[in-house]
Amino acid sequence: MLKRVFTVVALAALLSAPACGNGPEPEIRKAFEGFKGNYVLSVEKRSFTLRVHDRRGGVAAEYRIAYGLNPDRSTKLHAGDNRTPEGVYRIVEMLSMDADPSSAAYRKLRAMNSVYFRARDGHFKYDRPNVDLGDNAYGPRFFLLDYPQGRDRARYEAAVAAGAVPRVRGEYAPIGHGIAIHGSNDEASIGHPATSGCVRMFNRDIIELEKYLVIGTPVIIYGG
Repeated sequence: MLKRVFTVVALAALLSAPACGNGPEPEIRKAFEGFKGNYVLSVEKRSFTLRVHDRRGGVAAEYRIAYGLNPDRSTKLHAGDNRTPEGVYRIVEMLSMDADPSSAAYRKLRAMNSVYFRARDGHFKYDRPNVDLGDNAYGPRFFLLDYPQGRDRARYEAAVAAGAVPRVRGEYAPIGHGIAIHGSNDEASIGHPATSGCVRMFNRDIIELEKYLVIGTPVIIYGG
């Protein structure tokens, strides 16, 4: 019984603890340490905003976003919870519909955009639960993040121990993967909780964002 109580308390602490210190500035400065690129991204759930920070402490660009549609707006815990993770991540893959058609960056995103997402499976247009999200759901760019990290795994393991992760076909739902910043085929969703966990942007904005990015660019996601 004591072990069970301790686990639940530890889980509550993990879920409520701030993911990134006391505010954006210290975390952004820290993100630049050991990173040779010129820009760091921050995602602020509260304001539905993605910002591009430069090394001088300025904001080079700012964009409106959508993120996970789970109404509690807390950090991601497991696959299928429709939450967006919070913490410090890095871009590990960059896919583009404007890349060379023979390249993996083009062919992979083209295949992803050919998938048709149906409302009956939980993928629908913003505020229209009976309308299929359809194809081209990822838009012209897809920037994959290295979720899950160690903090995410610790939170997940504590939740499993506390019985807070649902079972799927007799097994605990996995921690999940595939979180990215990408475009959209549903402009009305931008500025709202509307995704399965990814950060979604206007297509014109995700194309512009690419000029600030390299593989390894840090992305700091703050809670709502």
